[in-house]
Amino acid sequence: MAIENVWIIDSSSGICIFDWYARPREKNIDEQLVSGLLIAFKNFSSEAGLVDISAIEGIDKKLAYQTDDQFIIAGVCHTKDYESLVDKTFLDLLKQFRRKYKDLLDSGLTTDVSPFRTFDEDVVKTLTDTSSSRNIITMTTGIIVSLLVAGLTFFGYFVAIGPLQGVVDHGVANIIGLILLLIGMMLAGFAGGLVAGDRKLGIFAGVLSTLPILGLMIGFFNTSWGDVGGITSIVFYSLLYFLLFGAMASLGGMLGGYIKESRFFFPAEESDEDDDEENEDDEEYE
Repeated sequence: MAIENVWIIDSSSGICIFDWYARPREKNIDEQLVSGLLIAFKNFSSEAGLVDISAIEGIDKKLAYQTDDQFIIAGVCHTKDYESLVDKTFLDLLKQFRRKYKDLLDSGLTTDVSPFRTFDEDVVKTLTDTSSSRNIITMTTGIIVSLLVAGLTFFGYFVAIGPLQGVVDHGVANIIGLILLLIGMMLAGFAGGLVAGDRKLGIFAGVLSTLPILGLMIGFFNTSWGDVGGITSIVFYSLLYFLLFGAMASLGGMLGGYIKESRFFFPAEESDEDDDEENEDDEEYE
């Protein structure tokens, strides 16, 4: 699961009325400790005017939370998770919780928390398939996808540029072709960023996918644009267009990565040590 823990706390009484763990065997956090911490932090933030704070961040993980007029919902997730996605997910869970236990909550009988255990199924259902990996594999795949789209863009350009020059002026045709290439490179970066998974990897994918274009540009200027004078001009214009294409691919990669970040969590990482301990527990249980 992308979110490792979920707690729902009655802010008036300070009682944690619901807690959920993605790995039940690791239920080693005192929910009342979490409750006391969040209520104290909520009160401090309110008095200090820190109204926009909704997370306590560590190196790899963060304790994120949202509040309404009655409850605090909190959970542990990856520190890189997009803030608005975390907030929306928590508020959706809280809305489901209120709807499911409306009669019980309206009665004020929240001291007995056992009826709320059935909310586990709702949490699992909400969080299933909400994470997406971001690693060297996704970045490599993003580069390949970006290269394919860029290749199709240049193929379409070379197929269309001849007939286009026969219809409009040579200079106008070149300008139209350049605009189409820039749009195509942005789309190539966008596709690569979506696959890569986040903005940083999307930019890497976009930049790396433009490297083969440098050789293509040098060959294109050297053979097709004979009026460009000398090797210095060929290299200059090749680098200029390479930078333009790289900038567009990077922008597309950032946008694609942003969209992926805003819709999918980073997966929770499980260490080998945790897996070994779980296997030992399974053996002892058997």
